[in-house]
Amino acid sequence: MISAVLFDADGVIQEPSAAWRPALLALAGDGARAEELLADIFAAEKPCLTGVQDFETALAEVLLRWNCATNVAEALQIWTMIERDDQILNVISRLRADGIHVALATNQQAHRADFMSKELGYSKLFDDLFYSCELGQAKPDPEYFLAILDRLGLAGENVLFIDDHESNVRAALSVGLRARVFKKNCRAEGLLGLLQEYDLVTIAPKN
Repeated sequence: MISAVLFDADGVIQEPSAAWRPALLALAGDGARAEELLADIFAAEKPCLTGVQDFETALAEVLLRWNCATNVAEALQIWTMIERDDQILNVISRLRADGIHVALATNQQAHRADFMSKELGYSKLFDDLFYSCELGQAKPDPEYFLAILDRLGLAGENVLFIDDHESNVRAALSVGLRARVFKKNCRAEGLLGLLQEYDLVTIAPKN
């Protein structure tokens, strides 16, 4: 019996806003080199996802290396250009009201995680927030999921994990969780259908 459901963040309950990528590209000040800058930033962010490094410090070093006119405080704001999917969150709130333990299971660096918890309200919407930067492990490492099971005190068969990346789903399955790929174009209706397959919700028939 499933008693807890883990939800990925980006691609499931939220998406970067439409202004996110243009704002990132604008950091370069040179369209021809913009993609190189983005690759450098994402490479600098990777160790921050497990808390090994501080993202603000890593980002400041990249901006300095590229002689970017934007300061680090302004650049950090780009990472918080996020749009919640409130219809998805309503489904999750419904699950929680029915007594299912709901948790966020996402790869994030500390700056973005803090914004999501406080400004997007996830600390109140979820029973647990399993940020990779706090666990010291990141998806798709199976150790990430083992750390969550340890925190929950549950067997994998009692936990359902939902993510939009197949590699993460495979990793969860490898350590005994139940797991499903979330298709982005399905949104709330698709999530309801998925949860119904596990008898976690009941969908009223259409007239």
